[in-house]
Formats: sequence, C-alpha cells, structure tokens
Amino acid sequence: MRRSYRSPVLARVLVVLATLAALFSVRPARADGNDVVDAAITTGMAASTTGMSAGADAAATAAPSTPSAPSASPPGPPVPPVVATPPVVAPPVVAPPPAAVLPARAASAVPAASVSAPPAPEASAPAPASSRVPPAIAELKARDKVLFTFRASRGDRAPADRAKAAQSALDTLLAHGSELGEVHADATQGTVVVFVGKTPILTLGPEDVDASGEANLEVLSAQVTARLSDVVSSERKRSAIATTVFSVSLLVFSALIAFWLLGRAADLAEKLRTWMADNPERLAAIRLGKIELVSAGAARGGSSIALTLGYRLTQVAIGYAWLIFGLSLFESTRGYTERLTGLMLTPLYALATRIGSALPVFLVAGIAALAVSVLVRFIGLFFDSVARGDTKITWLARDLARPTSTLVRFGVVVTSLVLASPLITGESDGALSRVGLVALVAVALASTPLLASAGAGAVVIYGRRLKKGELVEFGGRAGRVAEVRLLDVRLEDAGACDVSVPHILGLFHPTRVHRHPPLARVDVVVDASASQAVVEKALLEAARSISSRGRVELVWLDGAGAHWRVHSATHRGDTTLGRAVQDALTKLGVGLGRRGADPLEPSPPGGEGGAGP
Repeated sequence: MRRSYRSPVLARVLVVLATLAALFSVRPARADGNDVVDAAITTGMAASTTGMSAGADAAATAAPSTPSAPSASPPGPPVPPVVATPPVVAPPVVAPPPAAVLPARAASAVPAASVSAPPAPEASAPAPASSRVPPAIAELKARDKVLFTFRASRGDRAPADRAKAAQSALDTLLAHGSELGEVHADATQGTVVVFVGKTPILTLGPEDVDASGEANLEVLSAQVTARLSDVVSSERKRSAIATTVFSVSLLVFSALIAFWLLGRAADLAEKLRTWMADNPERLAAIRLGKIELVSAGAARGGSSIALTLGYRLTQVAIGYAWLIFGLSLFESTRGYTERLTGLMLTPLYALATRIGSALPVFLVAGIAALAVSVLVRFIGLFFDSVARGDTKITWLARDLARPTSTLVRFGVVVTSLVLASPLITGESDGALSRVGLVALVAVALASTPLLASAGAGAVVIYGRRLKKGELVEFGGRAGRVAEVRLLDVRLEDAGACDVSVPHILGLFHPTRVHRHPPLARVDVVVDASASQAVVEKALLEAARSISSRGRVELVWLDGAGAHWRVHSATHRGDTTLGRAVQDALTKLGVGLGRRGADPLEPSPPGGEGGAGP
C-alpha cells in the first residue's frame, strides 16, 4: 500500500517556520523594552535640562528689572539699603554658560538617549557670554545605543557630517555581524582613529576633548573604544545565535526533504518492480540480427539487479548529500565536510579523469569485447547444432560437440585478453594485458581440480575408454554408462538413478569395465533318487545355451533332494535362464524335490556332497 508523505511534511514545515518566528521575535521584544527605558531616561534628562534652562532665563530676565524700581521713585537722598538689593547679584546673570554646557554633559552621561537634546535657549540677558551660539550636536548609534556624541566641528566638517560618515561605516560592518574584527584605536599626529577590524569608524581630536570635558584624548578614545567593543561583542553573539538557529532550522528542513526523497525513491522502485512483474514480456532477449546475445531470462535478471543497485545507490547518495549539507552548516563541523568530500570525491574525480583520458581506448576495447562476445555466442550455437545433429561435420562426432564447444570458447576469451589487448591499447604491458594474465592465473589456481578433471576427461573421451551402455565401476561407483562428458561420467546405477562421477576420482580408484552382462543365478532342487551326473550335464547345457560363461554347482544334498545353483546370463533372445532350466529337467524326466535347508546358507564342512547332520 502506498503511503502519502505530503501531509506530514507540510505539518513539519509549518512547525519549523513557527519555531523560527518565535525565536527571532525574542530579541526585538527585548530591544523594544530597553528602548522604552532609554526613552524614559532621555525624556527625563531633557526635561530637567529644559527646566534648568528656563530657570536660568527667568533669573536673567528678573535681574535687570529689579533696579528699575528706584528710578521710578521721586528724587531724594540715596538710601543705602536699596543698593544691596539681592536681585542685583551677578550669579544668576552669569548662569547661561553652565546651562549651555549642561545638556552636552547630560547627553554624554546617558548614551541610551534615543533623541538628541535640544540646545538651550539663549539667555535674554545682555551679558556677553549669552550671545555665543553652541554648534549642533549629532550622535553615533548602534542598535539604538549611543556610542559617541559629536559636539565639535573638525575642519570644514560639521558634527552632523562626521556622525553621518561614522554611522554609515558602522552600519555597513554591522550588516555582516559574523565578519566583525577587533576594535582598536591608533594615535597619529595628535588625533586618534578608532578602527573595527581594518575599517576606520571615527576620528577624535582635541576639539572633541574640549567639547566632551574629558581629561585628555587617550581617556576619550578609551571610552569610545570600550563602548564600541561592547557593541561588536554583542553583535557577534547575536549573529552567532541567529546563524545557529537558522542552521538548525535548515538542518531539520533538509532532513524532511531527504526523507521525502527517500520515500519517493522507494515508491518509484516499487512501481518499477510491479511493472516488471506484470509485464515480463516487455523485457525481451537482446539480439544482434538473428543472434541472441542475452536471453530474456538474463535480461530480466539483469534489470532486477540494476533496479536494486540503483535504488540502494540513490539512498546512499541522498544520505551522503544530507550529511555533507548538515556538516557544512556549522563552523565546528565544517572541517569534517571538507575531509569527507575529499575522501569520497577525490578518488571519483581521479577515476573520471583517467576514464576521460582513456575514452578512445575504452571505445575500441568495447567494440572488441562486443566482437568477442558475438564470436563466443556463434561458437556455442554452432556446436549445439552439431550436438543436435542439425549440422554434420566429418571431423567431429556428435557426442564430442559440447565439450569441444566449452574448450574452444574458453580459449577464445583467454586469447583475446592475453594477446589481443596489446593490439588494442598499443602497450604490451598495459592494463588489459595484465587483466587477462591475472584472470588466466586466477582461473588456473581456482579451477585446479576442474582443470584436472577436464584433462583426465579429455583422455577418457578421446581415448574412448568408456562407451555408452557399458557396465562399469568408475571412481568408486558402479553402474551403466549413460554419458561421458568432459568433466564427469554420468552413470545409471541399479536403482535407475543418475550418478555423476568426476574424472578426477578415476585417478584414485580403479576402473573396471564389464564387457559382458552380469551373470544371473537360479537355484533348483531335484529328486535325490535321480542320477545327479545326468542332472548336472542337463543343467550345464541349459546354462551354456544362454551364455558361454554359464556354470553349475551343487550346493546341498540331503533326503529332500539335490540343491543345484545355475549361473548364466539372464536371457538370450526370448529365452530366459529359468525357462531353459525347466525345459532341461522336463526333457530329462527328473522331478523336483522338496526344499529342505535354505540353499543360500553356506555349505557345511565336508564338501558339496557331504551328508547333513
């Protein structure tokens, strides 16, 4: 029953996508929470700065209005207490310079500010310091975290331009979190350049030290380097976590795809097997003209083996591809990917290179192999027709056709490998020649008993030592010769069973050939009162009438009669041995006696004619 993999695969894909969405949504939420806190701090600082600026402005405005009161009074003597009025005190008037510096210090102390603090409003007091306009400030941020605040211009570049250039360089680096280098600062000609890897981010000078209020340039650069190092380290961790999560997701997703491909390969293999079982006639024999090179059974068997091997190779290829892909996703296992790929692909690539360079030789060798196979097939068909009697030749008998066919085909294959390969490759010590020599040696070593049987069989066959129908004892077995083949002799034993005896056994056991049929035995009991000499003569003539090797022996003599045993052939023509004995006794007029002791028992001591006990 065919299984469907579509629903489980879709379900697993949805689960993986939901997991990825949940994992990637954790960090934005944390970032948003930090941003809320940072925004709150920034808003509070901005509010406090604005309040202080407003208080200073109010104090500056109230200061000049206080001495106007005495000018409106009528003239009179000066009053000393009026001169010492508190509103005329100078500290509230000189307050605008600290108020202008305070927002910058607040911005540098709180790097989490999401917006830049607005510049303090100019004091309305007519003091000279209140007429100075502070330059616009700009911030360098990373993931909404303030790293440095530009307050001073450098050369013809305003703080906003400096911040824009630094922000662009830093954003370009942060876009590739896994490739971030180390943060370091290089001091050259009174300035410090802060690098991330080999990329310069910002340049700090004396004007930045004066604007920030730090002790010196080294302290300021150390602060900026420390903040930037924290950002780079956090970005590396975030990039590593994101890469790991994404790699695990890809690993799971690729595993699902691999399982789906394995299922599809199994379904396809099962369909092909079913088709081959239902349509065996489609896999016909391979023919070259009228010559059958591969039979239909061999074609079906080869197709089944090729299907099984292809299915297994497909499984191995899918598993290997998934393993290589999975190992390449993680940094710790990437080295194993290269080793495994080199271990598997380097030999295959070298083999493909050698095959490509030797392609013309293989093409010629393939044509030669096809020609040899056609020749071997033709030789087999020719000698088969001789064995059947369809083709008659004077120099070879029909019974010698099959062993001669085997010898000739084997000789053609070995000769082609050993002698014809140098002609094809152009090298007397080439690969094909070595293959032929190795094959010849291997066959010789592995088939030493077989070759010994074939050698002994050739002597027996061509010497015609055994003939069909003879009763022989060969290789320790007895029977009638049914067929003499190159490797063995097929006998038919007394139970009408075929017994194949290898010729090599004839080297260890004597061979006995019975040129005449075996003698049969008939036991007869005649009347004891008759003349036993006449009876013996009559029985001997009956035995000799069947076979010249007939003989008669007296087994037992007692009161029941004379026990005679007649040996001769089983029959001669239509006359059997038993009928010949009966006719001889009838013609002689001697009756049969009564059987006493078993004539098959051995004779007692005292000779054949001895009386019984």
